[in-house]
Amino acid sequence: MITPMKKVTVLTVAGAVEETLQALRTLEILHLTPLQAAAGAKLNKARGEMNRVQKALEVVPEKAPKGVTPVKEAAPAASLIDEIQNLVAESKQAEIDKEQAEEELTKLSMFKNLDPATAAALQAKGIYVKLYQLHDGKVPFELDGEGVIEEFGQDENGKYVAVVSRGDAPVAVKGNFTELTMPQKSLAEYREMEAKAKETLARVEKRLGELSGVRESIEDKLLEVGDDYRMVEAEASMVGDKNVAAVQGFCPAPRVGELEKAAREHGWGLLVDDPAEDDDIPTLLTYSKLSRPMQFLYDIIGISPGYKEVDVSSVFLCFFSIFFAMIVGDSAYGLLFLGLALFARSKMPKANPAGFHFIYLMSIATIVWGVINASFLGLSPALAGWTYYLDITNYGWLPEPLKNAMLWIRTSAPTDPAKFEAYKAFAQSMTFLPESFVPKAAGASQMQHIQLFCFCIAVVHLSIAHIWNVCVRIKRKDSTFMAQVGWLIGCWVMFFLACQMVLGIDMPKFVIPMFIVEAVLLVLFTVPPKRLKQDFISIPMLVLDVVNSFTDVISYIRLFAVGMSGAAIAEAFNDMLSPLFGSAVGIAGAAFLLLFVHGLNIALAVMGVAVHAVRLNTLEFSNGLGQEWSGFAFAPFAKQKN
Repeated sequence: MITPMKKVTVLTVAGAVEETLQALRTLEILHLTPLQAAAGAKLNKARGEMNRVQKALEVVPEKAPKGVTPVKEAAPAASLIDEIQNLVAESKQAEIDKEQAEEELTKLSMFKNLDPATAAALQAKGIYVKLYQLHDGKVPFELDGEGVIEEFGQDENGKYVAVVSRGDAPVAVKGNFTELTMPQKSLAEYREMEAKAKETLARVEKRLGELSGVRESIEDKLLEVGDDYRMVEAEASMVGDKNVAAVQGFCPAPRVGELEKAAREHGWGLLVDDPAEDDDIPTLLTYSKLSRPMQFLYDIIGISPGYKEVDVSSVFLCFFSIFFAMIVGDSAYGLLFLGLALFARSKMPKANPAGFHFIYLMSIATIVWGVINASFLGLSPALAGWTYYLDITNYGWLPEPLKNAMLWIRTSAPTDPAKFEAYKAFAQSMTFLPESFVPKAAGASQMQHIQLFCFCIAVVHLSIAHIWNVCVRIKRKDSTFMAQVGWLIGCWVMFFLACQMVLGIDMPKFVIPMFIVEAVLLVLFTVPPKRLKQDFISIPMLVLDVVNSFTDVISYIRLFAVGMSGAAIAEAFNDMLSPLFGSAVGIAGAAFLLLFVHGLNIALAVMGVAVHAVRLNTLEFSNGLGQEWSGFAFAPFAKQKN
């Protein structure tokens, strides 16, 4: 749930500002909001110090390069930062020198030991040396006067020559050429510059690698200067005069009592009020034991509901686990995820459990879905006979209705003739579905079954959003709740329309009247009467919104498409590699290839979850709910460094 907030103003004497902020920071209870824009030399200095340490930390590697021994003890953090800054400055200058030397050497390397000082001395005596890069052309390179052409070599860019002439000016030349500028230093000096720059870069890299051993000290220093900066920022954002100063923020309503107790102890003035309508209020989510794994997912995605929105953690988590299971789809993958999570948990017992609980839930959901579909690494009894025993529909203890329901949701009918006949009778009993939903033969494809299942998930998921929206608007005494009733009806209209257009299921006769009721409710109640003049344009736009509601339902078929693509990849490679299973060498080669394929398949599945499962919750479902995820997390004023 979203924890209610109170807007709190703390008054203190001007001489006790720092003491008050220290006490508030210890309480870790108040999300500060500035009463004025923070500014000043003190703040700039604190920000500069924080940035300096941050940049120092960025250049120190987390792990020392191969062959470099990290140091275990070093100078105090402040000295380390100074050393790192000097190393960075050296590295930047070395990079500049290296680039300059490489540029000149690349351009003039053909001229061997060219020295501009010698050329300048000759010019003082009336002897001119000019450098040229010759290109193929109709006009040959020639001198328009007396002089000597000295060739120095040739590469893919052309021939390199020097022209030596005597007189008051360099001899003129003609042809297709590029005149090269005499370098500022000799090529020998540039070679020496390049070597020194490389030596410096290697030395800096080695030293930074050594400092990876004391990276923790720099991280601690960053926390320290960060705390200093936030303290100065909080002070700069307060208002007051020579007698009184005020700091303001938001406090969770259940913890106001703690703040009142501290106010009595420190002699503060305290004003506690409800947030104003236009206040930018942080969101603090309180999770139940069931919904706590959502904390991990919210942190990964980087979203938070707005303070005035609703907490959909439980619904989000429930459907996300379904989407995850359908996209990943394989019980072997689920077992792998679960095993890795349990192993990681054993190695990190003190870590936040929310992430592990999330992976446990996703893994178990995937295992269950894989068991329902008898999916294990894309193998079939024809390729691996032992997989017959992994299909629980082959066991007599499973109730017949449950067994048939599991078979119905699969993408193909059972291949066992005896089993098929019983299943076919079950499929024929669903008289509300068209004849195409009854398989004609054992092993026949029945893709439309899982597609219908996806549409059923869609209508349930979206209906929850619209029903929730209706309840929220009724609670707020908002007359537009009737429009949400219209959208709820429209959700089912679009479900039946999608079933007809995609699956060939005839629409019931009551769908047209439902659509008429939807249209009337939307036109009459989408815009409140008092805002009709300002928002009248919203009514014509309803046509696009209705079309969009149809695409929302259709969008859930992605669960079928993405899940099937992973299964198809696994099955295709299993079939291609099955001829190798006849020998030990073949099995080893096939196992290696399958390990790579399944690794790739898992990566694609995780990407599919990140794109599709998240989208269906944060876009389709959230649109129906009117959820914009406009919130930002409650971040109390607290010290980061223990």
